[in-house]
Amino acid sequence: MNFFDTPGTRADFEERMGVLAELCRTGRMRFFEGVGGMESLTRVRYLPNGRVDLLSIDESARLQANSAHQMPNFAALLAADEAQSPTAVDS
Repeated sequence: MNFFDTPGTRADFEERMGVLAELCRTGRMRFFEGVGGMESLTRVRYLPNGRVDLLSIDESARLQANSAHQMPNFAALLAADEAQSPTAVDS
């Protein structure tokens, strides 16, 4: 079962990139030095009309944006997964 919500439109993806940028700007999301996440995000560019240049987003930046978007839902996802998984039967 797939619990992770992937963006369906460009607007959804741009919103996720904006949330990630805000989390980084406010210090609520940090990266370990040398991991590569921050370097990937610094390469994201904007078009003259203010929209995100999707060609400048690599896999690392995309994964970070989707993960940051999903963070508030992790507790609910874990609870739902535990409720659906079979319990161990004592032998």
